[in-house]
Amino acid sequence: MSARAGLGAALALSALINCGESDPDTKLGPKDAGGGSSMGGAAGGAPSDSGSDASGGADAGDGAAGLPRLGVFTVKVDGSNLALLIDTGGKQLTHVRKGPGDWLTATRYSEDIDKNGLAMEGEGGTEPHYGATEVVLLQRSSPGAVTTVAGGTPGRLCANSSFTQDGKLLYLHQDDPANAARPRFKRATFTTLPSVASTSAVDVPAELFPVDPFQSGNSDGSGFIVFPAIFQHPTGFMRPIWQMPATGTTKISDVKVVGCPLCPTNAGCCAFPTLAAVVGTNDPIVHPQGTHVAWMQQEPDLSFPGGSIEVHPYRQSVAKLGEPQTNISPASTPPTTIQSYMQWRPDGGELVYWEIQIDFSAGIVKQPLFRMAPDGSGRQALPLPADLCASHPSYLDHETIIFSGWRCGGSPCSCAADKL
Repeated sequence: MSARAGLGAALALSALINCGESDPDTKLGPKDAGGGSSMGGAAGGAPSDSGSDASGGADAGDGAAGLPRLGVFTVKVDGSNLALLIDTGGKQLTHVRKGPGDWLTATRYSEDIDKNGLAMEGEGGTEPHYGATEVVLLQRSSPGAVTTVAGGTPGRLCANSSFTQDGKLLYLHQDDPANAARPRFKRATFTTLPSVASTSAVDVPAELFPVDPFQSGNSDGSGFIVFPAIFQHPTGFMRPIWQMPATGTTKISDVKVVGCPLCPTNAGCCAFPTLAAVVGTNDPIVHPQGTHVAWMQQEPDLSFPGGSIEVHPYRQSVAKLGEPQTNISPASTPPTTIQSYMQWRPDGGELVYWEIQIDFSAGIVKQPLFRMAPDGSGRQALPLPADLCASHPSYLDHETIIFSGWRCGGSPCSCAADKL
């Protein structure tokens, strides 16, 4: 396995997450109903609208023969009660997050670039692919009915949705990424879920190229949004974590940096021309009480070869708002291990995340889930089947984690996209 072929799953996280939809005030309603089969005691549903894989149908813990090619799973924090919530057929669901009641929101993929029957974030070899992604809603009690809120159109991207404290849905969209259109934030207001009453754009200063929004508090002036955004620094481009009022703003003076990619050897934030590429941040998440923010950021002083490029692995940072950030990743973490997508437990007492562990000597990629304390201590791997590749975990409640997953492929079995 070449380095480039083996890094498809790993490098999918290193690029910007974008999304798309057109008019900022378009009224939307349910326009798609799909679903999937269920296993392991989950609620039943109709076959997926993207086509169901015939290998499903057994308990999720039975091994590769009993795992779907793509699915969404739930598990207790001690690894017990693993269950398949929905077999998503050939369309991956990621960023699955809890909403009001038993409602969930997620990003769904639609374009299968490598023609292996799976539309995934890791399409296209070493590059991620978000073409025709869409923001969807589904219920735990009826996961077979999937409603599209926005996106799903070729040439438009839509992703990274989450419910706000006041029951709205914040997400990222980009009308035409092929023409480098600047992504924007949108917020959907509902009549009765899943029916959308209206959507509105959330202003971001024109100087910033934003991704991955997350809102803390309500959508009025009492709440705030954190997000990574590329910025033209005097020494070059950089992508720190920004904070702005939940109402949005067009003024750069109304936003502030709350976290930046640090370069210890450069004694500050990383930027061109210090590095040959933007070494940036992704997926900030605010503590349930609005006091801290956690995010993943590329480590500038670590790298490994990824074909024709140097890959800077992601590490974990946490900051109390208004105070300096702390890198909480263990110093012993291998350079070829990527730590990504931390999510807070509802009480803020711990974080869950996933790792992409690349073993070049064995030619495999593994993707386990971990829990840890907010300061990075007490890390525990969730006991999951060895052939289950996990990603994008979040908490449904204090004791239950939901995550995206697929069965590994090849021999030896690997989570790398080219093996599936």
